[in-house]
Amino acid sequence: MDLSELQARMTLALRQRRALPKDAEATALAEAEIAGNARLSPVEQLEIYRVQFWLRHTSSLVEDFPGLGGVIGQASWERLVEEYLEARPPAHASLGELGKRLPDFIEGATWLDHQALCLDMARLEVCYLEAFDAPDVAPLDPEKLASIPEEAWESARIVLSPSLRLCAVRYPVANLRRQLRTSPGADVTIPDPAPQNLVVFRRELELFDLAVSDGAFALLRALEQGEPLGRACVTAATLVPREAQELETRIGEWFRDWAVQALITDVVVVP
Repeated sequence: MDLSELQARMTLALRQRRALPKDAEATALAEAEIAGNARLSPVEQLEIYRVQFWLRHTSSLVEDFPGLGGVIGQASWERLVEEYLEARPPAHASLGELGKRLPDFIEGATWLDHQALCLDMARLEVCYLEAFDAPDVAPLDPEKLASIPEEAWESARIVLSPSLRLCAVRYPVANLRRQLRTSPGADVTIPDPAPQNLVVFRRELELFDLAVSDGAFALLRALEQGEPLGRACVTAATLVPREAQELETRIGEWFRDWAVQALITDVVVVP
């Protein structure tokens, strides 16, 4: 067996959910390729690495998705992560990438109780992961902001923080996650649906989430996609016509708040 084939077959063996000494194919592979020693048979040596694969990856998911784990309980959590790792094996060397595809997997996990709530929670927790790993940038210079002439704002491009993530949810999962983290092991009260537009971001080493209106959310989405400010305002007003008046009267207040919270890191004036 050449090295590539050996690596592929051992990878498949390590991802097995049952103990390898009970698997005839894995036992034969181990006896053919692993020397063994006085204390452990070849398949027992291979089993050590299989156990470590599952412990390392499941513990990483536990750490990254405390809200999701708190909602579904231990038994459903074990089934979910095992089926996820089997269907979506790690594709990146960094464990930080391990759970990024979990929301997509949950969409198909129709057996899961409170599936819609779980999907919202997983999407929010992926936003936290991405925000935490985002690069640092210098904050917006207040002097630059003050020096921009009024007539230049319409065509200006607003640069948002690399850590900013926009997450529209159907359940109040941010508050639920905080409750679960402050009272681990407590009984979980499943909340009623309450749609929210969440802005997730990092400031220094701390993560935050901010609930905003539909209009503000639509404006941030348009700015995130690179639209200049004037066009982004039109887009937001078109998508959320009931808040067009609020958009016009409160945009200055929003921008001041977003600058203070470091959601805006630069303003590029386009001639």
